[in-house]
Amino acid sequence: MSRSEAFVIDDTTTPERLAQAADLLDRCTGVVMLMPAIALRSGVREIRCEVVDPTPAAHRCAEEYKVLVENAARALVRSKLGALLPERPLRWAVVEQRGNGMVEAWSN
Repeated sequence: MSRSEAFVIDDTTTPERLAQAADLLDRCTGVVMLMPAIALRSGVREIRCEVVDPTPAAHRCAEEYKVLVENAARALVRSKLGALLPERPLRWAVVEQRGNGMVEAWSN
């Protein structure tokens, strides 16, 4: 997934764009990128939250991936989008850029 394929939002996003992002996730019709590094892909049963690894060349253990996810989960909850998310379970993964695409490095 490239940034250009996602609906990009951040802490300065207007309420209208936040509502659009929440609607995309509710209808499962697009990917929302919460900057700087969380991609949200909504499905009928869950929302897949992908943390983009800031240092993909680093060799990480499972605990380090869990810390990346915990920090991203806290950032999502604190974000303006957090309160607008559809009522679905969140499933977390860490992805990294390899070549022309993203590859899953870890998931829970």
